[in-house]
Amino acid sequence: MKRAGRSKSRNGCITCKMRHVRCGEEKPDCLQCLKGGRKCDGYNSASQKQLHEKVSRSNLCPAVGPDNRIVLLPGSREERQYVHAFCTQISQAFSGFFSSDLWNYFLPQLSYREPTVRHAVAAVSAMYEQHTNPSADGRGSDLFALQQYNKAIQKFRDHLANPKEFKYDLLLVTCLLFICVEMLRSNNVRVLDHIQGGIHILLNQQKLVSPKRRDGIDHELSQLFYRLNIQLPLFGRPVISFDPQPKKQTSAPRQAIKFENISQARESLTSITNRGLAFSRSAFSHSLSQSPSLERTAPPDQIREQQLKQQWQLEQECYDWYTAFELMMEKPAKKIGLLDPRATLVLKINYNTSLVWLLCCTARHECIYDEYNTYFENIVAAAEEIITLGRNLEKPSGLEPFSLDADVVPMVYWAATKCREPYIRRRAIEVLAKYPTKEGLWGQGRRHCSTARRILEIEEEPLLHLAIGERVPDDSQRVYDALMFPENDVFPNPCPVLLLMKPQGVDGPWARQSEFVGW
Repeated sequence: MKRAGRSKSRNGCITCKMRHVRCGEEKPDCLQCLKGGRKCDGYNSASQKQLHEKVSRSNLCPAVGPDNRIVLLPGSREERQYVHAFCTQISQAFSGFFSSDLWNYFLPQLSYREPTVRHAVAAVSAMYEQHTNPSADGRGSDLFALQQYNKAIQKFRDHLANPKEFKYDLLLVTCLLFICVEMLRSNNVRVLDHIQGGIHILLNQQKLVSPKRRDGIDHELSQLFYRLNIQLPLFGRPVISFDPQPKKQTSAPRQAIKFENISQARESLTSITNRGLAFSRSAFSHSLSQSPSLERTAPPDQIREQQLKQQWQLEQECYDWYTAFELMMEKPAKKIGLLDPRATLVLKINYNTSLVWLLCCTARHECIYDEYNTYFENIVAAAEEIITLGRNLEKPSGLEPFSLDADVVPMVYWAATKCREPYIRRRAIEVLAKYPTKEGLWGQGRRHCSTARRILEIEEEPLLHLAIGERVPDDSQRVYDALMFPENDVFPNPCPVLLLMKPQGVDGPWARQSEFVGW
């Protein structure tokens, strides 16, 4: 028999609705709940579906805040915050225009299991934040960075004192991070000390550790310190030789070299540049030392003949490198591991700079550079293209605010001071003014931009009556060198600069002119 239809009431109490029982709708508490000894939750106009959703949400586990989670990562909350920033953002910036397993994988992994590296990474991260965001709480982050830096130094010393736990890769990584900290703090003397210390650690590793026991990270660390070694002589320190037994010169024909990828090309050029710098510094005693009384004196004929042979050999290595580089560039970018087109431009800048260094290092006068304006044009054009590409890239920041490698600023500054072709040197100065990246010990180029502009003004002052394109100074009007002097390891603004000239000819005495260059 069919049941009589009856409209269902939807005004029952919340408890009865949830139990799916008929509610008497008595108020304030219904009898159904009172009889069952239950608490009556009152009345609500929401539907059963809405009530189910409400109950389901209330039964979910509450969200766990960062400070309530089970901590699986070592270190304090602030340390973990800065280490995370390093692993996800900063390490990628430090790798520059080239791919790097060291920065992108190995260092982040090592920071989680080695306290020394963790403290050093946290210090670098805090310093980097202060460098990129000066408006932030600088005092707080600086204090934290110094605390972490001191902890890393103490752990580093403990590691050195325990021969059983002596790990060369850990020492080199820690030394590298110390270099980053001091670069971000602009403490040039300490940076140079750390570079030299790291290179000596590397040399000891090469003597004591078999090449078969070294992995890819060891190789990348070695290459990084080879590149840092290039910066030493540019700041008055001796370049350190990585080849204690140089190959003897032979009359055998040179074998053609080839590069499978961009990393091989970079490593080969780094080797040539290191050996070229070592040669150019030994060719003559000249004014690049801190003592301007040292003259560019020619060596005895026998030594000079040996130098010319070595110079020729290094020049040929440069030409061979460029031939192999051009052949490699005919391959697809993906096949040669080219992730950023600016990487090839950096190599072109370094190649042209290294070659002109070699071609001119045995000359005693500045006019020798006038023969190589084509190379200076190549340097400046490549730097201009790097800036243009950085602006056009889809990434939020085309040019990173800090780079461990100094591939643009020192080379373009050198071109601006040694190239006297009026338009090329002005373009070089413009590049220094626009380049936004702090490169190693060189800053963002503003100090060197102002110095190069002042040198141009001094050299062209007697020629102001001529059109710009005709303002090529004689050798007696040229600045041979500009020595910048830091105060307490930091270059002040304005910075004292000592300019060295030969107004009475190359055999005459030095003329010194002191300037204060601001930027």
